Amino acid sequence: MKNLNIQEAVEYAISKLGPEGGVVAGESNAANNLRWANSALTTNGDSRDETLSIAAFTSVEGGIGSSVASGQVRTQSDVDDLMAQSLLAAKAAGISEDAMALVDGPVHADYAAPPAALDLSQLAQLGPGLNVTFRDRSADFFGYAEQAQDTLYVATSAGTRMRFVQNTGRFEICAKSSERDRSAWSGQGGTTLQEVNVAAHSAEVLRKLDLQRNKISVEPGRHKVTLTSSATADLMIYLMWSAAARDAAEGRSAFSNPTGGTRVGERLSNRLISLFSDPHAAGIETIDHVVNLGSSSLSSTFDTGLSLPKSEIITDGVLTALGSSRHAADIAKLPFTPMADNVVFQDSAGHGSVDELAARMGDGLLVTCLWYIREVDPQNLLLTGLTRDGVYVVRDGKIAGASNNFRFNESPIEILSRITDAGAAQPCLPREWADWFSRAYVAPITVADFNLSTKSDAI
Repeated sequence: MKNLNIQEAVEYAISKLGPEGGVVAGESNAANNLRWANSALTTNGDSRDETLSIAAFTSVEGGIGSSVASGQVRTQSDVDDLMAQSLLAAKAAGISEDAMALVDGPVHADYAAPPAALDLSQLAQLGPGLNVTFRDRSADFFGYAEQAQDTLYVATSAGTRMRFVQNTGRFEICAKSSERDRSAWSGQGGTTLQEVNVAAHSAEVLRKLDLQRNKISVEPGRHKVTLTSSATADLMIYLMWSAAARDAAEGRSAFSNPTGGTRVGERLSNRLISLFSDPHAAGIETIDHVVNLGSSSLSSTFDTGLSLPKSEIITDGVLTALGSSRHAADIAKLPFTPMADNVVFQDSAGHGSVDELAARMGDGLLVTCLWYIREVDPQNLLLTGLTRDGVYVVRDGKIAGASNNFRFNESPIEILSRITDAGAAQPCLPREWADWFSRAYVAPITVADFNLSTKSDAI
């Protein structure tokens, strides 16, 4: 039996859908990576894989059922098997309460084009800088770099035919002292590695490592802190993931109004801060139409093909929207607000670099990055986690040394009301969520009374 390429598999699957229709997506992923430890390259990888996902709709008692089956396919028989799995799961799942008519989405002119090719040029340009870095014996260097390229083919029974090529770049470097009692990190995300300046990242981690020579013990408690763009991004991403209209309308989230409904319209900060996703944001571009093969509180399979606009969750300090599918928006009686795969957080009065922001703080702590973030209480979005790779003591606007690390307990919603200053938004790599979310353009912030609850032995 003839093997199918990924586009052929998508079209064959569409042709095998029943009268209720469905959504099919084929993804061709290519990725190259480098990993280094103890100032030496340890591994490099070159991966290629293709996955077909089918959300077949079927009649069930009371309406339409839908469920997703995904896997690697080579022949029509493989697609048939996957289709059968999707239909069987859809019948078992019962009625899909978010079922709506699929939209007449776009038909892209390049839909029939083959998957994009990925070469090694972006990784290769890192080589000379890494070689110079590895020759520096004042510290040991660890890190990871990856360039990925996903070509996505999306087809629906309503006639939508979309092709997207999404590029992702990720670079991380960590310097550790030979005694392993000091550690500093720097990272960069976005759509490319082409703009990564290895020398600048190396100089930054060495500078931070040197600042950590002076150890200053700091007791737990509520402190004024400056959070880097990376640390701020990790908190704001969790806020966005939790800002679901349906959960709020049903009284199940920190965005629920205790008297009923949601908190949309409430002022969360006196500062003119904005939090949004925008598929066309420069440097962090992403897919600009809804592609969902499974439904959740934030999304619906039945919305596939709809255009993704700029979606503002917070505008000038006010909660103006919550993420939703069309169905969830109807339940919450709010505008339909689909979310793109990136995040922008900025303060209209924010200015200067993170170092300038820390200097304006006067006295306090500069927190480099956060780690091991977990939710404690969804009712107020209380999170816990650890600081890592450098907490610096700022006195009279200058870094005097480094403190111990801490466990923190904070709600990103409540933090918004305690922001006292902000820097200019910039591209950054979220340290905690880098495996899933690397498109961020975020301002560093200074926060009053940040709860550093206990000391941590983390380095």
